[in-house]
Amino acid sequence: MDPFKNLINENVVRKLARGIARHHPEFNTKKFLVLLNDLNALELKNRVLLITKHIKLNLDLNYPDSLAVLMQTMEDSDLKGFELWPFSEFISQFGLEHFDESMKAMYQLTQRFTSEFAVRPFLLKNHKKVLKYFEKWSKDKNVHIRRWVSEGSRPLLPWGQKIPLFVMDPTHTLLLLDKLKFDEELYVRKSVANHLNDISKNHPQVVIEILRLWGEDVPEIHVDKILWIKRHALRTLIKKGHPGALKLMGVEGKAKVKLHKLSSNKAIYQLGEALHFNFLIESKAKKTQKLIIDYIIDFVKANGKQGKKVYKLKTIELDAGKSQNITKKHSLKTITTMKYYSGTHHLMIQINGEIMGQISFYLET
Repeated sequence: MDPFKNLINENVVRKLARGIARHHPEFNTKKFLVLLNDLNALELKNRVLLITKHIKLNLDLNYPDSLAVLMQTMEDSDLKGFELWPFSEFISQFGLEHFDESMKAMYQLTQRFTSEFAVRPFLLKNHKKVLKYFEKWSKDKNVHIRRWVSEGSRPLLPWGQKIPLFVMDPTHTLLLLDKLKFDEELYVRKSVANHLNDISKNHPQVVIEILRLWGEDVPEIHVDKILWIKRHALRTLIKKGHPGALKLMGVEGKAKVKLHKLSSNKAIYQLGEALHFNFLIESKAKKTQKLIIDYIIDFVKANGKQGKKVYKLKTIELDAGKSQNITKKHSLKTITTMKYYSGTHHLMIQINGEIMGQISFYLET
């Protein structure tokens, strides 16, 4: 059983049915619950889509009245988190012709469950209108609303529809990010950093310049906040060894180091084991230098070819002439976002964007 997909289960479906029927007695609960015959075979998103479809079929009201019933159900129930996803999906699918009512409903819904996916069609239809709402809500007292302003408008939101206009021209959302950069909640600032990381994939210089300006203008009480955003917003560029991003992080040119004794604890691993590796870095510089250290694993893909994935390791300050030993454990256990295949894999150490050493190991799956 996959616990993630079971966030939406039979009990949730029955709870939704009871709540809707309480506010609209004509709701055909018996017909609605027929969807349970198909629920278990589906993954999470398809479960949400199935429930949304059957809400529409069995509520049998126009959109404004349907929306009112759903919002009353939400307010008068203990529905929470993913249990409310069908409501946001309902707005996303059927609410575009009732723009203002839908935006206000998403505002209420976001305080219990994110509307970051639901708002994407509205951005595609009329981004200016959504951004006007978002500009006002960037100052909202509710942390979930402020986070939604950044997360919902991300150009490349994972699992969400891409917003091509924002991918081509990132200036549309920069004002929102500027208003949120000093937010007291890390939850919000993390979204700001992720939003900037999205932009960096197509417009690296825009992100570098924005972060440079934020760093120059920052009041002392907010310095740590901007430093945190900077580290996380630049992570993709740092992994690629982008000179401008490295410089903004205080790295001056190539690392003046030698890498010694890169080794792993064994040569052949079974799926589910952990790769342990270590190495020694020796400074060849005449002064202290900042080193951003990543490691790369060149995995075997399903088609037998190789595919690289970069992982953050650590950032250190290494004094002139000094050495430092570094160890790391990497799990080779299958996870939702990663499937392993048998074959020879390669482990590389990258320092300040440059590959400094490599070893190989064999994985049996």
